[in-house]
Amino acid sequence: MIRTALVLLVCATAYADDAKVLGGTLQHIEQESGGVLGVAALHIESGRSIGWRAKEHFPMMSVYKVPVALRALAMMEVGALPYRKMLRVEPSDFSTGFSPLRDNYPAGTVRTIGQLLEASVRDSDNTANDVLMKLSGGAPVVHAPLERIFKGAIRVDRSEKQMNSDFERVGPVAFDEDGRDSATPEAMVMLLSLIQQRKLLHPSTLDLMVRWMAETETGPKRIKGMLPAGTLVWHKTGTGGMKDGINLCTNDVGVISMTDGKGHIAIAVFLKLSTKDLETRERAIAETALAIYSYFDVPGSK
Repeated sequence: MIRTALVLLVCATAYADDAKVLGGTLQHIEQESGGVLGVAALHIESGRSIGWRAKEHFPMMSVYKVPVALRALAMMEVGALPYRKMLRVEPSDFSTGFSPLRDNYPAGTVRTIGQLLEASVRDSDNTANDVLMKLSGGAPVVHAPLERIFKGAIRVDRSEKQMNSDFERVGPVAFDEDGRDSATPEAMVMLLSLIQQRKLLHPSTLDLMVRWMAETETGPKRIKGMLPAGTLVWHKTGTGGMKDGINLCTNDVGVISMTDGKGHIAIAVFLKLSTKDLETRERAIAETALAIYSYFDVPGSK
């Protein structure tokens, strides 16, 4: 017992020292990013966690497509939104911002619920997200289960179209202060860990969602940018607009499968109100992910 207690004490001290070093690294990354950095990470198997501004709110932008898709998938499971149900997407349904559906089919198109889910989660299509939100009952319905679980720490309040309009009207600082459609890094990591552990919906449903998030081509220079070659990551990016020399937000959240079977890291990296260019902002996210990975990459982390 004494030997075990001594080992645990040594490990706890080592972790504390490592956390202090990591804190200094994250502080430096934030200073270089030109904005406000929010980070949370959880090693799912061991329960070890780390955070930097982890309880502060950050605009999600397209990261919020994750909870929107979860609501649609939940309705799919009970038959309210059948996966193969076909519907027409009209030009009046088109959203602003990134939308291959709108750009490729200006006269409208026919899509299944499954195809809309894939377009929203994998391709980050704003039109697909907004159609799914409408079919799911609107933002209040999507938000309700989040409120029960996260008590305001993850908010879904508007469509992509509405968010983009509000950003153009008020600018990045006022948009951030408004607080709608935001999340804390800590709460987002909790949501990601529940998805990884297949605890929210039927495992096969979440398998589908995770596959889309692993296949996405968005954000290759963010969480994945500096990790060891071959590291598997499923993730969702989010990017706000630039106005008056200030970027609203540049985000990436997901789960990293560590090499050599060392477990999984749920990670959320949010960067808001940066005055730097996209390359600098994405490098800040990549450096943060690498620092987090290195922190958890220790013996006994399986």
